[in-house]
Amino acid sequence: MCKAAATDAKKETSTHRNLLPEPSALSMITPPFIANNLGLLKPPYTMRKIFLLLFLASIVSFASLYTFHRGFRRTVQFWRGMAPLVLKYKYVRLKAEKIDHCSEEELERRLNVYRENTAPKLVDLIIRMGGIYVKIGQVMSTIGQGLLPQQYVDALKPLQDGLPPRKYDEISRIIEQSTGKSMKELFVDFEEEPIGSASVAQVHRATLRPRTEGGEPIPIVLKVQYPEVAELFDADLSNLEIATYLFAPENMSVAKSLRKRHENELDFTKEAQNLRECTRDMQKYGVEPSLVRIPRVVEDICTPNVLAMEYLEGVSLSDAIAQEQHRMVNALGKKDHGEELKMVLASRMREHFENGGGAGSGGMQMLGDKKMMNVFGPNAATMLRTYASVRDSVEHAAISAAKFGSQLRMGWNHDNLDLIADASGSTKKKKANVNLGRALKTLVHVSGIQLLLSGTYNADPHPGNVLILPDGRLGLLDYGMVGRLSPEDRETVAEIILALSNKDKTATAKLYQDNGYKATFRDDDAPLDDAILHRFASFHLDRIDLSPLTLDNGETVDTMELLRSTRERVVPSFVEEGQRIGGLLMGVNAQAARPISLAKEW
Repeated sequence: MCKAAATDAKKETSTHRNLLPEPSALSMITPPFIANNLGLLKPPYTMRKIFLLLFLASIVSFASLYTFHRGFRRTVQFWRGMAPLVLKYKYVRLKAEKIDHCSEEELERRLNVYRENTAPKLVDLIIRMGGIYVKIGQVMSTIGQGLLPQQYVDALKPLQDGLPPRKYDEISRIIEQSTGKSMKELFVDFEEEPIGSASVAQVHRATLRPRTEGGEPIPIVLKVQYPEVAELFDADLSNLEIATYLFAPENMSVAKSLRKRHENELDFTKEAQNLRECTRDMQKYGVEPSLVRIPRVVEDICTPNVLAMEYLEGVSLSDAIAQEQHRMVNALGKKDHGEELKMVLASRMREHFENGGGAGSGGMQMLGDKKMMNVFGPNAATMLRTYASVRDSVEHAAISAAKFGSQLRMGWNHDNLDLIADASGSTKKKKANVNLGRALKTLVHVSGIQLLLSGTYNADPHPGNVLILPDGRLGLLDYGMVGRLSPEDRETVAEIILALSNKDKTATAKLYQDNGYKATFRDDDAPLDDAILHRFASFHLDRIDLSPLTLDNGETVDTMELLRSTRERVVPSFVEEGQRIGGLLMGVNAQAARPISLAKEW
């Protein structure tokens, strides 16, 4: 009897076990399954068991964070792409200097090979990451001319014109969720192909439905923010701050300032406020709409994620610069030498900066020497003269068109003239006669008014955010990033610019010291030489000057060593604001082979 009962119990147990699901292949390799089957969860707990448990726990934590926390996953993706580039750079230098004992020329050759190989990889990483990384890449492509290796500047330049756009389905969903209305309710027409795509948003042309029955449809551009940008903002800037701390600690103040600056860029209602404020200011100082145009906000659609604005038509400044360089190549009759021309221009710019920088002749004159004769052959001089003649005629035509436009504006209302595209598309658009030199001077002039008089300025005037309109005026776009200076700071900046213009090192240094700027050279806590303070002030608000620097004690210091060995400890807000706008303006002029002295212009 007992034996039979035991037999039945065994059968029941066996049947029950057969009914239990078999462990999946995935569950058999998870840390809890492994720990249980290795006996790690059972006492006694030896050091080996504790180590293995901690190891398995770290795997679980990493996998969970990577799966469910987008910020952590983005951090891993950033360093997975960045770390090999950094390690490769360290290896190339170490091998050349410590193992092979290479000459400076051989080291530079190896670094050039490294840069040519890694520049496209760096840009690919930036594009994959998107968001704030693209914004910083755009800035570096502008201010890096003559400072960064040319391979990186060239690789980063396409970022000025935007990124591959998102699909229409995703964009329409963002618009509908943000406005609470369907696309049909909002628009008579919506162009699915964007006219531009940037780091945080993309822009589409559209036509709004009339505000009233019988009213006219309203042509607009619509800026639509990508949904993940705000969520990943904090993780992106934390990664950049860590990278800066590890590889360029002297720039930590700049890295931290990016967080504050970019926070406002993610709310389009604040950008709308910036557009209105800067338009009023520029009208107050008489440059809007006579010299520049800032697009008007269309109040019908203005949310934190979607912003409607007036459409301005023109040629981007980045395209105008590229077109001039293309014309140079054509005028020289050597189309296959386009890249060589860029390298020669970059080399000449570097030589100019090493000789003190500042205002230069620029344009074709940067090329008019024996070096270019050797590169492009004996016909170069004739071609250069031909090109200069053609360019002069184009510039005269632009001036004539501008005068004619001014006469028309005397009798026309600006609001009627400035609405460039109408709903029917019947408005005739004149072909823009681009006078690049005049456009750059206008940009510098207006930026000076904003910085020194208004105190509110566009903090991101890279060439992709500036249009040259058909009548020669500038269209200033993208006011997501706006800098502000108090009246006291504006007065201080004006005094520094006057001291820089007069080349008064003592006055420049005193102004920096009296207003809280602190830095150390070679980790020495002693006060900085006046010469060092003057050079840094020049970098911030005047010119790119890479010439050797003579200190008060008579020592001559290479500028790159100066930059590497100086740590900015306290950076006042006026320096932080001034060096950004100054760096961008110096960079875009250098990119166009027209180096400038901001102190002289302002």
